Amino acid sequence: MTGNLPELVKELKDLGFHPSQSIFSVALIAKTYLSKSRWNEKVDVFKKWGWSDEDVREAFKKQPQCMLTSIDKINSVMNFWVNQLGWDALAIAKTPRVLGASLERRIIPRASVVEYLLKRGLHKKEASLTSPFIVIDKTFYDMYINRFKEESSYLLKLYEENLNLAQTKEKTGMI
Repeated sequence: MTGNLPELVKELKDLGFHPSQSIFSVALIAKTYLSKSRWNEKVDVFKKWGWSDEDVREAFKKQPQCMLTSIDKINSVMNFWVNQLGWDALAIAKTPRVLGASLERRIIPRASVVEYLLKRGLHKKEASLTSPFIVIDKTFYDMYINRFKEESSYLLKLYEENLNLAQTKEKTGMI
């Protein structure tokens, strides 16, 4: 968004960003990098997926990088999340870090594990659906694979098959 720096700083402060925090610089980059029309295009993409203006604002406050994510990536992640998994788009609004994850190398493989756990009643319905996608690998293995002793070998196989498929697609240029 073109504009002078003092105006942008004031706008970000009004949103709750503090200049001494590193997240402020990311928000400032997003605001200066995107033209007003490109910013509005991205807002419209999020709204197409059911987000309100307030949802977009809150997501930006939590993870300013979400506005730097390409429209294609936003649509790919949201399409998989909503249309293939049948999950609520607003979950990503509450945890926009998911948008920064690789669809092929993180979201799809981990979703296969979470879906299995949900079907088996091993992942509580009220538990966060987004947490498995933002934790580091070790935490994911500990919380969503190794924790379920009787199921762990199958879960690991399921995860690795989806991960290997993504890596094969990357090597062959299918991604």
